[in-house]
Amino acid sequence: MSVTTPAEIMDVLRKMQALDDEIRDIRVGRDALVGNMERLKKVLNHLDRELEDKRGKLAEAETWYRNKTSELDAEREKLNKGKSKLSGVTRSKEYIAVNKELDIARKNIAQKEEEVANLMKAIEEFREAIAKEEAKVGDLRAQAEHTERDNAERLAVMDGRIAEVDVRRAKVTAHLDPTIVARYGRIAKARDGIAVVAVKDGGCSGCNMQLQPRFVENILRASSLSACPHCSRYLYPSTMVDTDGGIIAL
Repeated sequence: MSVTTPAEIMDVLRKMQALDDEIRDIRVGRDALVGNMERLKKVLNHLDRELEDKRGKLAEAETWYRNKTSELDAEREKLNKGKSKLSGVTRSKEYIAVNKELDIARKNIAQKEEEVANLMKAIEEFREAIAKEEAKVGDLRAQAEHTERDNAERLAVMDGRIAEVDVRRAKVTAHLDPTIVARYGRIAKARDGIAVVAVKDGGCSGCNMQLQPRFVENILRASSLSACPHCSRYLYPSTMVDTDGGIIAL
């Protein structure tokens, strides 16, 4: 059955506002959980991309190491051939030329051995760094999975609470004319979910604008349903009697 008097209508509107506040608070907590999970997933995705990039660079370094090792083997083979050639040389001029080639080959080998050794050291250090990063990411992923499971349970509880409050809200709104419910909805949408506020110190506590004294008197008498001329929110006095005869305090 619909309520008809201004006092009864305001009583129902305030109950609607209280229920909507409850739903909003639950949703704020819900959004925070979802937001935290999304941020954690973004961090993990970023770390995964960094790891993939490092693995790619490691693969390039390993390819370069294999190429340098092949070059070193070729220089050693060249040195061995030169030594064999030297043993068969009989003329001094040719002997000097071959020895010169061997000296160059030895220098090249020494240089490449140093390059290969340094490269191998760098590769080992890079592998260790990647392994540590993989362990770190693995721990973070395990933490994220645990948090996601925990949050799934918490979100289910929150969704259940929202559904329960929605049922209570539907029962409350059933007492109001649909046009009033629709107007309430439009105000709430335009005013950050707050459609019903108290008059405090002669002003609207929603937009903090002062009201005409006679207008405030009308609100106190509850002779009609009143709305703030500045923000359009429904207004009620600091204290009023509800439909059950009790005092509603701010």
